[in-house]
Amino acid sequence: MSSLLGIDGGVYLNLQEHPQQTNNLLHHHQGFQFLGINGYNQGASSTSRENNCSSVAFSQSLPTLLEKQSQEIDWALYLQNERLKTTLQAESRQQLLFLLQRYESKLTILMSQRNENLSIATKKTKYLEQCLIKIEMDKQNWQRKAKENEAKVTELNNTLIRVTEREAESFCGESKMMMKNCCKVCSSRRSCVMLLPCRHLCSCKSCEAFVGLCPVCESVKEASMEVFLA
Repeated sequence: MSSLLGIDGGVYLNLQEHPQQTNNLLHHHQGFQFLGINGYNQGASSTSRENNCSSVAFSQSLPTLLEKQSQEIDWALYLQNERLKTTLQAESRQQLLFLLQRYESKLTILMSQRNENLSIATKKTKYLEQCLIKIEMDKQNWQRKAKENEAKVTELNNTLIRVTEREAESFCGESKMMMKNCCKVCSSRRSCVMLLPCRHLCSCKSCEAFVGLCPVCESVKEASMEVFLA
């Protein structure tokens, strides 16, 4: 019976999943035994006419049974193949759906992280831009103050130069005045005696007695007169 079901030939048929095909195969197999093997065994003890009838019946029914059995086995294999294909397709779809859901979840997390990082980067960029604007404004203010201070320093230097020149001129004028009013003989005391007739105020009272010639024009002193200056 195993050979008739195709098990020895490498074909597997699940009898529990195909009860109708199994009953048909058993029915044909019993008919085959009845027409073939049983008829053959009974024919051994029967007359030659019965043997000839059994042989004719067997030879006529065997191809039909084999053809029908082959068709039923092919149909059972086709059904089993279709069920297996359907099962594999369903499992593939389920596995694909699971992978899609899994990757969709990961993709959602990655997109959320990307948006968060992008938001942080945007805030940092705006902050840096504001810092650059503030630095540029501070730079311009410092440059303006530096120019103002430079102008003030230049003005102060010019003022200092003018004051220094004035003081130098004043000092020179005072020095010249002092040199002009000092005694031309000792150059230490103030001139208070005018020599006559040249009228040069060029000698102090102490030196007047020793002067015979005017120290300015070298004219002969004929007389002298003391002058009281404020």
